[in-house]
Amino acid sequence: MDLLSKTTFRKLVLEKRDAVAMDTRKKWDEEVFKRIIHNEFYINSNIIFTFVSFGSEVNTHQIINLALNDNKIIYVPKIKSKEKGIEIFRINSLSDLRPGYFDILEPSENCSAADSRDIDLILMPGVAFDRQGGRLGYGAGFYDRFLTKMSKKVSKIALAYQLQVVNSVPMESSDVRIDGIITNEELITIN
Repeated sequence: MDLLSKTTFRKLVLEKRDAVAMDTRKKWDEEVFKRIIHNEFYINSNIIFTFVSFGSEVNTHQIINLALNDNKIIYVPKIKSKEKGIEIFRINSLSDLRPGYFDILEPSENCSAADSRDIDLILMPGVAFDRQGGRLGYGAGFYDRFLTKMSKKVSKIALAYQLQVVNSVPMESSDVRIDGIITNEELITIN
């Protein structure tokens, strides 16, 4: 699929997601939260790498708080630059976060750098997903570059609203497939 159609597809899905009323998103966030915390991916993990939600993404703040209360270790991304990509840091609470790249909350300078080899579970964002493991990100390639360095054993689970699950997302050879999707309506496991 060419870049223009990928960009157009991304724009259409984001417009749909952004148009969902805040009270509806809160209900959907609660459904995603329930599905994740009762799932073996979460239950069996000790070290979770998760995005910190921004804009109309599935809210991860409640998940982060519960995981910390469950004595799980939480790593979050920090974007150093478009060239350097994602670096990961451990946080001990949401108060460790400060506005960073595009005003997305990132770990403060006081947080400790973390080792990606320790991660059990990755909770990731995106624009659209399909049932074959396809993921369409925001276009900068940060997660694809990060995921290529990860062990295949680490579960890569997207958090999304059902409207973000489509028949097929445009993929390129450099795009990394995910292992599952948790939405407000279902858990999709990809073989």
